[in-house]
Amino acid sequence: MADQLRPIFEIFLDDSRYAVPTLHLVPADDAAAARQIAQRLIEESEHHLGAEICFQGVRLAALGAFADRPRRRVDQVGGLKLGLDPA
Repeated sequence: MADQLRPIFEIFLDDSRYAVPTLHLVPADDAAAARQIAQRLIEESEHHLGAEICFQGVRLAALGAFADRPRRRVDQVGGLKLGLDPA
């Protein structure tokens, strides 16, 4: 029940075994707690190279491999024009 009251953060985990990041939806009290969860996820496996922490689609932090590369806007992925507001 308590998880329903906490904000849900998106953690994109960069795993060397997959071509695209794995999405984890995690309830956390705040961004700092979400960052701690992301750090634990990275430490779980040598295949986990980095993590990106987002809230409602807004990038809050990047760890490991994600810290070294800029995030692409959703409307730029795969060259698709999705008509999304670039802001």
